[in-house]
Amino acid sequence: MENYINNLLFTYFPHIAFAVFWFGLITRFIVANKSIQAKSTQILAKDGVRKGNNLFHYGIIIVFFGHFTLFLPEEVYHIVMSTETKRMIALIFGTSFGIVTFIGMLMLFRRRLSNERVRFASSFHDYFILILLIVEAGLGLASVVTTANGTVSEYAALGEWAQKIITFQPNAGDVIEGHSILYKIHFTIGLVIFMIFPYTKLMHILVLPIAYFLRSSYQLIRRRV
Repeated sequence: MENYINNLLFTYFPHIAFAVFWFGLITRFIVANKSIQAKSTQILAKDGVRKGNNLFHYGIIIVFFGHFTLFLPEEVYHIVMSTETKRMIALIFGTSFGIVTFIGMLMLFRRRLSNERVRFASSFHDYFILILLIVEAGLGLASVVTTANGTVSEYAALGEWAQKIITFQPNAGDVIEGHSILYKIHFTIGLVIFMIFPYTKLMHILVLPIAYFLRSSYQLIRRRV
């Protein structure tokens, strides 16, 4: 039974999550692109939003792209570094920017709870996404400790698992079957976030940078005093 669950979550579920993600991404852009937005609460209360937003956005961008290094085959990064060096870099950057992201999200969450106007304007969706991200970031930071105390081969196995997933290998889940439960919960929640991404306000992460560079010009008009 345990092997069945492991195989379901870490061999098949990633492909289900990717399929739902791409379906949602395409249909959201084509059918409901005008609904892609992230409602700002800054107009309701400016206290804490700028600092929390900056910490969260800058931190999560680095953490997000840092995870892509798992897809690098050993023969590629071994040209410039060993697996142990890669692990040390991952620990340093993962810890630093993970903490930055976590603090930023806690600040934003506290603001939603403590400010009456912001709390009134917040929906279940706002809390759900924020709590899910906070839990995922917390598990990621906890996983850093496991990575630091584990062996190099255990760390390398994480990359092997990720590469087997994107190459559709049928035994991908077997690679991390004996790994820490922290890793497994972290991966599972991460896949859930990835799967629901196109259906949430998180979609603005993909749209806003493009919209910024393609924005129409505007003219500033001053009123005579």
